[in-house]
Amino acid sequence: MRVVFALWPNPAHLYPLVPLAWAMQSAGHEVRVASHPILADSTKAVGLTPVAVGDPEIMPMGPGRPQPRSVKERLDRITAALELSPADKDVWDVFYQFMLPSMWDFHPVGSTAADPHPVLDDLVEFTRAWQPDLVLWDPCFPAGAVAARTAGAAHARLLWGLDYFAFTMDRFAERAARPGPGPEANPLVETMRPGAERHGLDVDDELLLGQWTVDPTPAGVRLPTSVRTVPVRWVPFAAQEALPRWLHRRPERPRVALSLGLSQRMYFKGGWDHVPGLLRMVADLDVEVVATLNADQLAGIPELPENVRALDYLPLTQLLPSCAALVHHGGMGTFASAAALRVPQLITDSDDDNGMITIEADGLEWSMATKHIESSVTARCVAQRGAGLVLDIKNLSVEAMQKQLVRVLDEPSFREGADSLYEDLLATPSPTEIVPVLEKLTRRHRA
Repeated sequence: MRVVFALWPNPAHLYPLVPLAWAMQSAGHEVRVASHPILADSTKAVGLTPVAVGDPEIMPMGPGRPQPRSVKERLDRITAALELSPADKDVWDVFYQFMLPSMWDFHPVGSTAADPHPVLDDLVEFTRAWQPDLVLWDPCFPAGAVAARTAGAAHARLLWGLDYFAFTMDRFAERAARPGPGPEANPLVETMRPGAERHGLDVDDELLLGQWTVDPTPAGVRLPTSVRTVPVRWVPFAAQEALPRWLHRRPERPRVALSLGLSQRMYFKGGWDHVPGLLRMVADLDVEVVATLNADQLAGIPELPENVRALDYLPLTQLLPSCAALVHHGGMGTFASAAALRVPQLITDSDDDNGMITIEADGLEWSMATKHIESSVTARCVAQRGAGLVLDIKNLSVEAMQKQLVRVLDEPSFREGADSLYEDLLATPSPTEIVPVLEKLTRRHRA
């Protein structure tokens, strides 16, 4: 059969799907990856066929795009009307501060059906011509759902992290079932409506959330939702580099990796005040530290400790097999990579981190929380399973964090906990194993 992966154009959204796309190709299916032209080179580099849609001169900005103050005020009113618990509000905040702005790159806020939707229109034109059987679409790129329906294809969401979208829709449904006036609108519905109406479609639950959802997030960190899911094992994948010579041999002392992720540093230059403390934490220890940090993250640090090697980028799949521990920001891809490679983890997180980043451009501004719910979820999972500890970077001293790192390095129980997380992954079907399931669901749902 013919399969289209429709993606928001970020390598962090591409890499989690690569093992599944390869599995589909290996089973004899034709695979295409449709996205903005900026993702084409990365797609070719992983051995998949890109389909470029939209204007290459109009670059996506994701959550880094400032929005009119009126948009934030409206979303704040919706937030209040939902009457969310503190835990649910943390998830909602990520949805409206990060996910919605990413969707608005290609489904502009305030647009109408008569306005141009170049990415959506190009994708619809392609699917009508190529006639795929199945479209697997990124939740931040719902043009894939519209294109699938216009072509009569089965379609499902393909997650790359927590399911903020279905979780949020469930909260709207719960609020609608309670007495009293609810929110003035559902922003996910309002975002989808102009593009759907442009192509003669009604907005329903399937268009919003797919006919089913393929979920690679490990079982211990998934958000509870009401959608039908097909779990798949997270197989770590990243852009590769030539293996450095120093990685050819085993380290002479324990090697510790320090990684704070790629996505946030793509959009924001600030938010790295905790980096000096992390470097001081390792400076006096008899360990070798490999820190994948860029110039922005190292700004203001005059000299690295002697035992720290800093690199702008190195794939975790190359680095982690030689590591005794990983210190990281709690992102889903980093957490899952460490789990798959059986490495104990220390996740930077703080319960009282309520800081904000304000983005300003062209007279517009957009404020975002610096704390991301993923770090809390992954940190809780690691701590509960004994696979590592939480580094409370707001409240712990450098000495206290250092003691936690030493514990993870010295106590065998943390390696045992990492082995347990790895076994959880093994209990989840591999990409190859779910291909027959996707084939059956496609036959059932395509028009």
